[in-house]
Amino acid sequence: MKPSFLSNISETSGKISLYSLLFFLLAFPLSVSASQILAGLSIFCFIFSPKENFQKIRTYLLPWAFILGAYALVFISSLAHWEEYSNFWKTFTRQSEAGDFWLSILFPIAAVHSSEEKNRRLIYKYLWISFLLILISGIASVFSEYRLGKFISNGFTPAPGDRRQHPAGPLFGLETYLPIGLMNTHLTYGGLISFYIPGLSLLLLRKIKEKEKDLKRTLGFGILLLLALWVFLLNQSKSAWLGVLAVTVYFILSKWKDFYGKLPRVTLARVSIVVILLIGLGGTVRFFYQKNWLLQRTLAQLREIQTPENQRYWIYKLSLPLLAKNPILGTGGGRFKETSSEVSKTFIQKNEQLWYELFITPNKHAHNDILEFAIVGGWLSGILWIGFFYLLFRKIASSSLDEGNFPLIGVGFIWVAGFFQCYLLDDEVALPFYVLAGLLWGREKETTSQFSKASVIFLSFTFLLNTSFWIWRLSIPAELAYGRQVFASSSQLARKIEGRILPFRNQTEEREKRILETISVSPSEGNSEFSVEGCLTHRYPNPAKLREEDYSFGIYISPEWKNPPTKIGVTVFSEESFDEDKLYWSHRKYDLGIHEMDLKPGWNSFVWKETLGLSKITIFPDIVFFRSFKIRFGGFDPERSMNLPVLDLGDLCDFRSE
Repeated sequence: MKPSFLSNISETSGKISLYSLLFFLLAFPLSVSASQILAGLSIFCFIFSPKENFQKIRTYLLPWAFILGAYALVFISSLAHWEEYSNFWKTFTRQSEAGDFWLSILFPIAAVHSSEEKNRRLIYKYLWISFLLILISGIASVFSEYRLGKFISNGFTPAPGDRRQHPAGPLFGLETYLPIGLMNTHLTYGGLISFYIPGLSLLLLRKIKEKEKDLKRTLGFGILLLLALWVFLLNQSKSAWLGVLAVTVYFILSKWKDFYGKLPRVTLARVSIVVILLIGLGGTVRFFYQKNWLLQRTLAQLREIQTPENQRYWIYKLSLPLLAKNPILGTGGGRFKETSSEVSKTFIQKNEQLWYELFITPNKHAHNDILEFAIVGGWLSGILWIGFFYLLFRKIASSSLDEGNFPLIGVGFIWVAGFFQCYLLDDEVALPFYVLAGLLWGREKETTSQFSKASVIFLSFTFLLNTSFWIWRLSIPAELAYGRQVFASSSQLARKIEGRILPFRNQTEEREKRILETISVSPSEGNSEFSVEGCLTHRYPNPAKLREEDYSFGIYISPEWKNPPTKIGVTVFSEESFDEDKLYWSHRKYDLGIHEMDLKPGWNSFVWKETLGLSKITIFPDIVFFRSFKIRFGGFDPERSMNLPVLDLGDLCDFRSE
């Protein structure tokens, strides 16, 4: 064959690799399958591209080596635990973190394509189209009851059994839902839009400071940013919020001299405009907060340890023993769920009430990127990822204020966001992460290989801040971290009731403290019905045996209280699980019996015997139910605040008078 023919093939392959990468930028907001196909095509064609590309790739081998090293250590760990796998290769290809190594191949390929001046303008256009696709699909999903991805793929018809969207509350008479675009989860969508928000914010700031202002473009960027922030806030991915804030602040501080030198002169008129804009923005946020019950719940749960959707306390309680037991080699790829389940047994054997709580706790991964790789691949695997992020933030800090860099700066959000989610294990986020990081790396040649003090300070500060926070939180005993689900007429009343429920019996000091406390509620709150999570109908371990003991709880009335209730009505009800998503698919509930009794000073005991004939042995959680309680107090002076009684469900709805 003639050399010219081979040369033509390599040139064509290089172009196909580039355009596959460009089409990937359009595909990843729409379909993970299409994006993976295009990613694979880009990698395959790059192999046959001109030799010059492979010479260029050497520049990007150092950061890529950190990524490959982290994956390689997971594979080595898996080999070390070979005998503990029931089917090694099946687990490795389908579940192991190391199986995702091929995603990172796009990193140096994207860098090579981005390094060519003629490609950059084209890449920049496709990045903007990619952002617009993410934004438009997100806005559309806000008003869609159905998950758009499955809804469209099913011919614009809802399929039986498909999960519907999470309602977010009415807005101007229209029902709204958590935005997820065309993705499967709101966390994935939050990750995708996070790539672009920091750059868009900084681009708008740059446009405002330019001497020769382009009012139309500045206004356009402002509108896009407001829409993106609205969707992002409604998305409620708290980890992504923190990640976006962190990388934006980091870039501004690292470029402070450049920004400060271009800041407009402070005048009374400009200060007045800023104040008016801040007041308007604050009013808008307050309006959406009042209209959105999910946002209210999200912000309220930031102060809580144990919530229906923030169960990281339990995840980390199960994760850290694995890290301590396997610090060098790790547990092996794809084995987090299996090994963490063994740790959970020790908690359940000590406090059986935690059985359901730990069962519903997500345990496929550690919900922390660095921690996950440290657990499955050993400490060194996690350290290699830290090394890569050091290089990434050094690159971000050294990037110029050129407009073409702005869509790529947000790639660093994954560092802080990854403290709370495993974004690197999510193909829908990891693939664009590697591509966007590569594009950023390739735009500018390394101007310095010197030590970056700013990157070290930023990584150390955020890492130590997160670590310190969790050291404090995890120091709280599991018995105090656990809280029974309470549903009341208001979140404020629910929190008061939670404070009146005594913890497990071994927490004697906390129990005595709560008994001595006096908490009052308004007459209307005191007369309102609330529900308290009870206990399971079957006992640990699995297979589960039918509970033989009666269900009971105690009600304490202090003789010193001025206006305690003298009556109580209890409705025992059966429920399959908890309603964690208001107005969303509700789990089946039905009442089993209503009982009323008088209350006297001191301890009062409520006892209920099982009335239904249930299976004596079952495989948990099948045919296992909760016996929970709806409670309403009465017999108090309606003109004064009511003293809220103490409730004691013992360890397992087995009250004992003390």
